[in-house]
Amino acid sequence: MKKLLKKIFAQGQESHLYEQPQKIASVDQCNFYHSTDIPGVGLVEGQWDLRAGYADYLGAYDFTGKRVLEIGPATGFLTFHIEKAAREVVAVELPMDRNFWNAVPYEKLGLARDRDKGWTEVEKQFHEHIGRIRNGFWFCHERFGSNARVYHGSAENLPQSLGQFDVVLLASILLHSRSPVAILESCARLVTDSVIITEIHDPALGEDAVCSLVPTVGNNAWDTWWRFTPRFFTQFLEVLGFSEHRVTFHQQLADKTPLNMFTVISSRPAE
Repeated sequence: MKKLLKKIFAQGQESHLYEQPQKIASVDQCNFYHSTDIPGVGLVEGQWDLRAGYADYLGAYDFTGKRVLEIGPATGFLTFHIEKAAREVVAVELPMDRNFWNAVPYEKLGLARDRDKGWTEVEKQFHEHIGRIRNGFWFCHERFGSNARVYHGSAENLPQSLGQFDVVLLASILLHSRSPVAILESCARLVTDSVIITEIHDPALGEDAVCSLVPTVGNNAWDTWWRFTPRFFTQFLEVLGFSEHRVTFHQQLADKTPLNMFTVISSRPAE
């Protein structure tokens, strides 16, 4: 009886922890971040086309039997691919409130002050866009028959109730974050094996541990904070206990243009 009550309690806890799948009737309700061949629909085109390069994008990591934490799945192309081999995938998304995105606080875009006077036009448009991307995730989630679960909350403060994971994936996420090291620290507490990070590669930054600020008064890069070197991540992940590294370089299609990228896989040392 005690075991049954414990199981019922755990199931109740999980129902509050994870989002309920949403029913999205049509692709017309969606935006797609990734180009995806959707069962029963066909190809939908997105900003990123990883179909030919996803293995390189993921550093050729073997997800077989792994419990995977994915930060920022967008429309889920990687989620549903990884799920074919993984034991379980849990994706983390920010809540859909005004603070859900780490916008660079541009004064001229109205992002620097007057937070109590309503949403700016930039925020309204972006909120709608992200909402449609999340519709795209749930539309694909149903079409692929996915069992991936979604947690809404800050990646900087992931709860222990999510449990332990073998590996975390941060694919083109940290460049958008005000505090990338806080996210890495939060993820590291839950990960027993490896951290996978994929980001844009800028050779001009050199080979040292560099995190370069992107926004200037002239470029209006309000949704992007940083460019990184691979060593920036390997150095900090060593601090967190991930001392074995593999770094690879590749190109991916973004807006149908090849973009130079790198993938870092950092692992805890084998016992």
